[in-house]
Amino acid sequence: MKFQLNQKNKRLLFIIGIVVLIELSGYGFFSSLFRLIGSVS
Repeated sequence: MKFQLNQKNKRLLFIIGIVVLIELSGYGFFSSLFRLIGSVS
């Protein structure tokens, strides 16, 4: 049971890491949102 929980945590961390890399590369949801807000004002 403890091992299974550890696997889930590893998968969650992996997904979060990918999302952070996408955001930092400038193609993520948040960076697009900030660009949109910047272009409006």
